[in-house]
Amino acid sequence: MRVLKILILSIIMTSCVSAQTKVTPKSFPTNFSTSDFENLKKLNGDIIAFDGTIKQEKLSRNNTPFYYLELGEEKGIWTTLMFKNDKNEIGDQIRVVGYLTKVKDLRPEENYLNGEKFMVIAFGLVDYETENFLFLGGAEKQKKEWINGKIPTQ
Repeated sequence: MRVLKILILSIIMTSCVSAQTKVTPKSFPTNFSTSDFENLKKLNGDIIAFDGTIKQEKLSRNNTPFYYLELGEEKGIWTTLMFKNDKNEIGDQIRVVGYLTKVKDLRPEENYLNGEKFMVIAFGLVDYETENFLFLGGAEKQKKEWINGKIPTQ
């Protein structure tokens, strides 16, 4: 009986959290575009959100997708996801949010990052075409902020 009460309480709590984070036209804002490539050093460590087209895909150290996302004007950035994503493929347009960081400590199999100075470690992804919304578990505060129309905070 106690297990049943805990299960019911869990379902109610999950429903309450979901009800508080409704997607609106202001959800999933961006704050990064091709014009920001000139300021990558200043943005290092910041959370950025942007749209990109998947041009290449590799596997990261954790066997999660590592995408080369083209933002336009022949500018792009490597972006690793902190979660699995089986729905997206090369050519898909996605929106991601994550930490901009310097590329360092490369493994030999990561030779595709040679010459790259920055990359993004993404903790959220939206694909409007496939209605795919993925987010890192444990980042509930950031997820709620992004859904509510704010760039997530650290």
